[in-house]
Amino acid sequence: MQVDLDLIWNISLVCPWDCEFCCTDAVQVSKRGNNIIMSSNGYEGSFLPDEQLRLRSVFIKKYPGIKPNKFDLSLLKRIELGLEPTLDSKMKILERFKGYKIKIDFAGGEPLVCYENYLVIKEAARIFGAPRISVTSTGVGVQRYGVSDLANLIGIYEFTYDEPKSVCDNRPLGYNSSNIKVARNFSKAGVKTKAQIPLHAANVKIDRIEKIYKELNEIGATEILLMRLFPVGRGASLSNKGSFPSKEELVVAINKFLELSDEGVTDVRLQCALKHLVERNIPIENPCDMMRKSFGINYQGKLLVSAWGNGENGTPINNDFVLGDLCSESFESIRATEKFDRYYSKLDDNHGHCKVISYLNASDGENGFFENKDPLYLSY
Repeated sequence: MQVDLDLIWNISLVCPWDCEFCCTDAVQVSKRGNNIIMSSNGYEGSFLPDEQLRLRSVFIKKYPGIKPNKFDLSLLKRIELGLEPTLDSKMKILERFKGYKIKIDFAGGEPLVCYENYLVIKEAARIFGAPRISVTSTGVGVQRYGVSDLANLIGIYEFTYDEPKSVCDNRPLGYNSSNIKVARNFSKAGVKTKAQIPLHAANVKIDRIEKIYKELNEIGATEILLMRLFPVGRGASLSNKGSFPSKEELVVAINKFLELSDEGVTDVRLQCALKHLVERNIPIENPCDMMRKSFGINYQGKLLVSAWGNGENGTPINNDFVLGDLCSESFESIRATEKFDRYYSKLDDNHGHCKVISYLNASDGENGFFENKDPLYLSY
């Protein structure tokens, strides 16, 4: 069956970073003395040297010749605790989409810091073709394999870049500078690069926009994706911190980015949740692609109506966002459910509105997806 699908797969929560804006709840892995520490909103854990030796032995037995890092050991521990699926389960998820025309963006956490996730990405490239695979990663993840290796596995390298490289107002130290350095190397290798820019109160200022665009244009970034800042995942706590720009600020920022792209080499595209804000980009068709072709897969293997359906602890906001479990169900069987049909029949009910934002602003359960509740578009 040839069906166009765009999947965003948060393949693991394991991550080197602790970004406040995290749209899931990435589990930061760090060392404290001889201990490995795992921390997030939803999980706190650590393991001592003896446990590290045991996990290292388990890993080396599975993958002779591969030196495990602290992220590999952390993922293995989380799998043993039943917090994330096994490698076999992740491979089965890929198998469930054979025969479909799909694109997969592997995200996280940081998908590339763990060797097992690299194996899943490699297998996805074999099954579906490298041009249909993208990875949203950071400089830390890419270092392990190198650009030349990964360039053969992906069609697009995606990275977050919502501040100039010299600024660390909202991101950990080194986050932006390492991201753009690696993106430059992918660009030199002939790989398409996409900078994801969630628009927030700090980066909608004209001087920030000019710096961000200039830096991305200089490295030859293929595309900028301007995105909504979603109050989901760990970012749900930002709702009371003045992080969300007004509609007027968003319009000014988007128009400025578009104006700069008219003169530069880096194109600017708008995420579906922003497409009705500026005249030159308003589409005739409903821009929201939720369930038309776009789905999220979370770190547990659950199929979500949207990749933005994560609560403050990383798990789904609630069951309204969950369509099924790909670890135990085929995509065909999930598509055949009454819940899937019920949602699918209403996708045009709130044309132009972001369905996730609408839901978060409604109060009557699943019907909230399909109500005119997106604050940016209440005049529609």
